[in-house]
Amino acid sequence: MRKLLIIICLLFSSIGVYAQEAANSQPEEIYTTSYVSGTVIEKEINENGFVNYRTRLRDGRIIDVDTYGEVIEEGDSIYLEHLEDLGEYNFITVNRSTSVILLLILFVGSIIVLAKKKGLRSLGSLIISMALLFFGLVPLLLSGVDPVLVTILFGLGVLFVSIFVTHGFNYQSLVSFLGSFGSVLLAIVLIALVSEYSSLTGLINDEIQFLSFESEKVLNLTRIISASIIIGVLGVLDDITITQVAVVRELSSDTTLTRSHIFTKALRVGRDHISSLVNTLVFAYVGATLPMIMFITLLDIPFYILISQEFIFIEIIRSLIGAIALTLAVPLTTWLATHVFLGHIHRDACTLDSACAHHHHH
Repeated sequence: MRKLLIIICLLFSSIGVYAQEAANSQPEEIYTTSYVSGTVIEKEINENGFVNYRTRLRDGRIIDVDTYGEVIEEGDSIYLEHLEDLGEYNFITVNRSTSVILLLILFVGSIIVLAKKKGLRSLGSLIISMALLFFGLVPLLLSGVDPVLVTILFGLGVLFVSIFVTHGFNYQSLVSFLGSFGSVLLAIVLIALVSEYSSLTGLINDEIQFLSFESEKVLNLTRIISASIIIGVLGVLDDITITQVAVVRELSSDTTLTRSHIFTKALRVGRDHISSLVNTLVFAYVGATLPMIMFITLLDIPFYILISQEFIFIEIIRSLIGAIALTLAVPLTTWLATHVFLGHIHRDACTLDSACAHHHHH
């Protein structure tokens, strides 16, 4: 187990090294744009009938701002782009950071109060995973590295952190890690097959097209979309795999049960978990794309043509591949737990319960 952890740590650290090289390879540019904030003090309509917002900047100066049709209120804090060479200020957006900070405090507080030490560990793993995403994966993707390959390494790192940091270094965590990563690999195979036979371009929205235009490297947009699907799968796997191994651990304390009986009983529990998590996964995607769903219902286009539209097709396969990976994680993890690591998992359980006797199953 120690060798496996060392290998994973080496892979984990390589992401940061490559990301640093990618960042250092970017040419330096001189920007004459800065960002400032201000407070709206008055709303006025000019002679052309357009609305201007008189705004006080943080340095005390007062300027007129055109929000390009976005309605804001007096007292709102707003962000502006300052074109220093031209002396112009352009409206960007309303300052909504206060709401984000308040919700973040509520989120962190509720986790710490309810989950205590394990909650702190899960927050720590989340912070590390986000750091991996923003300072590792994203710079590598922008540097033109193969998206699927680097996302596999990223997935290894995220699963390692989310499982071992949160649940500790034991065989229960090891089996969960192997089951989760095995499911990710299966998802990658599915994504590759779908991409190969579906003639995907990756140009599914304005952001992707803008990314392709602005990037200094030639980006494989189809593989970036594939990478995004893999990342979506990562978030739900550790929950179901940890639960399955915990079920096997509890059942292993019954000395009358054989390996096959433990496997069958654990799988039965897993089925209930699958149904609830698949609903959670699918409705999370549906909720995120609700405006798009409302829009396509207004179009007088046959359903079979609608689902072939690439931007809709991508969301469908994102949900389906995530659900398939989630479903396959249950039997895979349960099999690993009962047929490969059962004795070790049972000893893990015994270390948690001093009254536990050391039994072995055949």
